[in-house]
Amino acid sequence: MIYRNLGKTGIMVSEVGMGCNRLGESNQPDTHWIKLAQMAVDLGVNIFDTAEAYGWGRSEEMLGHAVGNRSDVYIATKMCRMHEINKTDFSAARMAQTVEGSLKRLKRDCIDIYQLHSPNRRDMESFDWADGMAKLKKQGKIRFCAVAVNSADDGIWLMEKDIVEVLQITYNIFETEAQDKLFDVAKRHGVGLLCRMPLARGVLTGKFHPDQEIPEGHRALLDKQHLIKRIKIVKALQSIAEKYEGGMTRMALHFSLTPKAISAIIPGARAFDQLKENVSASNGVGLPDHILNKLKQFNAG
Repeated sequence: MIYRNLGKTGIMVSEVGMGCNRLGESNQPDTHWIKLAQMAVDLGVNIFDTAEAYGWGRSEEMLGHAVGNRSDVYIATKMCRMHEINKTDFSAARMAQTVEGSLKRLKRDCIDIYQLHSPNRRDMESFDWADGMAKLKKQGKIRFCAVAVNSADDGIWLMEKDIVEVLQITYNIFETEAQDKLFDVAKRHGVGLLCRMPLARGVLTGKFHPDQEIPEGHRALLDKQHLIKRIKIVKALQSIAEKYEGGMTRMALHFSLTPKAISAIIPGARAFDQLKENVSASNGVGLPDHILNKLKQFNAG
């Protein structure tokens, strides 16, 4: 496993982490999820991304059982909307309560990276969440302030205000907005970047076909009107992927690992083989130039 510096935090994270959105689902016993997270650590993964809303706390609980208070493992978790009433409240007062719940479930004394989960600009401007994070840092309950942003513009706005030390962004073959300006701003401010959805909710694995009905409940359906177009793009990319060692999945993961500004990608995993495949993508360089150029030519066309 290759490790990269997480910006000005000074910590080194595995360039392939583990997204834990599905950790704790009821289709597998707790032992499965605990062993999966422990296997990730054994394979060299030291950065896990979760949220209080993932499984309504189940994801954090499974991580707590699997890794607990280990100092060699970094946990990034998120403060989310109030799921009981589907209302946004990113106030410092509520944050003081939600962080206690996360700490208890994670069985940790301190959360390494504490994030807001996908706020819009109005939410970020309306609530005193930054003051709340600053207070929690002083209390030793969180180490670094972060936001999982919806757009490159929001990430740039946060960095230029010097509010965050880490950002979670989306960057994959379909979504390249961050490369135009955000990467340079992150480098200038020393902000570490975690990359979510490098496989675009599974579409970039190549397992879907244009005439295939997507199973109900699959996260790929969240792409809505973009889904069919993206599946067709993947089909067109197969001529490149079939010549690439590791195929479409490996090529997609390497695409997201290519920018040096990205500290770690955080693909999700529900099975042991899937986890091993994700981890095996760690190569320290991402895509070779000749493949990257082919993808750029494809996108330009």
